[in-house]
Amino acid sequence: MVYYAVVAAPLPEIRLRRGEARRLRLGHPWVFSNEVAAGLKGVAPGEVVQVVDHRGAPVGVGTANPRALICVRLFTRGRRPLDDPLLERRLAAAWELRRRLGLGEAWRWVHSEGDRLPGLVVDRYGDGLVAQPLTAGVERLWPRLLPQLLARARPAWVVLRGDNRGRELEGLEPRVEVAHGELPAAPVVREAGLELRFDPVAGQKTGFFLDQRENRRRWARLCRGERCLDLFCHTGAFALAAAAAGAAEVVAVDRSEAALALAAESAERNRLAGRCRFQRGDAFAFLEQEPARWPRINLDPPAFIRSRKRIREGIAGYERLHHLALRRLAPGGLLLTSSCSHLLDREAFLRVVARAAARARRPVRLLATWGAPPDHPVLPALPESGYLKTLLLQAE
Repeated sequence: MVYYAVVAAPLPEIRLRRGEARRLRLGHPWVFSNEVAAGLKGVAPGEVVQVVDHRGAPVGVGTANPRALICVRLFTRGRRPLDDPLLERRLAAAWELRRRLGLGEAWRWVHSEGDRLPGLVVDRYGDGLVAQPLTAGVERLWPRLLPQLLARARPAWVVLRGDNRGRELEGLEPRVEVAHGELPAAPVVREAGLELRFDPVAGQKTGFFLDQRENRRRWARLCRGERCLDLFCHTGAFALAAAAAGAAEVVAVDRSEAALALAAESAERNRLAGRCRFQRGDAFAFLEQEPARWPRINLDPPAFIRSRKRIREGIAGYERLHHLALRRLAPGGLLLTSSCSHLLDREAFLRVVARAAARARRPVRLLATWGAPPDHPVLPALPESGYLKTLLLQAE
């Protein structure tokens, strides 16, 4: 790709309060609005800015949004420019990492801050891409990013999913469009020998949960010969993996009629319909009314905590869910439970489960702690980037 040199105008300068640069220099990529002493006023959402400390020494270059709590997301350190060659190098590095990992045909190409491209998520599904511009900065960079995505991946189709809740916090309007090519009539993701239907336009996130890929494989091995209950099943990936591994019976519950229709179609496509029953309903109500005990239960709910104002309410929801699930877990049974709430760390999640177990009078022990696979890299300086917590528990 050819780039033409231009004389760049000086970047708007964001000056930090005394002491606020230290965390950034240790690798954290976010500047919060209450850390800024001057410079935000007059900056347009998505504009590239230079961040300096209280003395004027350079800290980094990033995209700004004066309307958001996270008012700057750093792409580079010092005065290194945020230009097209930098974007190309980072996209190439992310692509090469996934190639070396040998992940098959469906994987996350760009994981936002984890790939030093804050605000951009790109998932690869065979010959297609689904991209999420999550911030005003990436929204503004999108016309420059799309040609680079096309040049690197040569996809048959690209869907832009601009309907993530995080965009609301950035003051962005929702938008969903086919940005390149033409979608297949019935999109399929291939995983562990299964062909799974998904909806890249209207499904949750990018249409499929690639972050649970390895956890589905691990869980499926533990379900062989057992009766399995799968709650918040979405398009049925966990349920179908368990059935394919030899589960005796799988009952999967979700509230979305559209997601369940795709799950049922996948079951037919993979000749698993005889062992999977998909049921529309509320997971809490199902657990309250279900009389049977299950040797295997999987909980994979959406995030219950979407803002700091909802932490107490969300924790109460998680505790109630686990209390109900443990009451329905057979003696010696296994419970797999996940939380994707950024504001609930692993230790807090464990405390929630412990309280629920005490209420249910079901002693449990933790067998394993899992997370997202390596195509979802985590920044050590930004623990929030390791959002997925998955616990494997056994009850007495």
